[in-house]
Amino acid sequence: MALLVVVVLLAVAAGSLLVLTRRRPVARTGPPVRERRLDVEWVDRAVVAVEQLHTEDAVGVLVEMRAAAADIDAINRTLAALHAARLRRTRDQLAARLADESGGPPMTEAYRAVSDRLATAERLRATRDALTTRLHACVTGLERVRDSGHPDGPNPAAELVELRAALAQVRVLARELPGVPAQGPP
Repeated sequence: MALLVVVVLLAVAAGSLLVLTRRRPVARTGPPVRERRLDVEWVDRAVVAVEQLHTEDAVGVLVEMRAAAADIDAINRTLAALHAARLRRTRDQLAARLADESGGPPMTEAYRAVSDRLATAERLRATRDALTTRLHACVTGLERVRDSGHPDGPNPAAELVELRAALAQVRVLARELPGVPAQGPP
């Protein structure tokens, strides 16, 4: 009898332990936490460097960087609206129907239209990646100019002008893509 009582007590204890240690989902009380975008962090870093440089050329780079960050945001919104994964599935379905030769000319036109939209999405991604890379290069360039106190080094004003021009060249790509509104001055 004592053995039966011990077994029952152990079973109850084990069950209680399982109930207590089981993970239960916690209700969220606010909006979902969004990760901070890297382009925003780079612009924040650039603001710090520009405040320490106190030059008109540095401010010009910062203006161009903010416009590039806005372009990146516009590209991201456009990419989200394109629904590339859904387009890929549709293209694959259309390709299968074309392989069966059951679609005819309307199916071929639909396949081309979907393929064109996917190509646009790829160009948008490539442009966004180029802008992001150039944005990062501008931040490191600003910080390099700020941190270099060497009078015999390269002309800081010329380097800042080059940074701004390089970023503006990449921003031209964003303005030429369909569906992406130009953000800020060219």
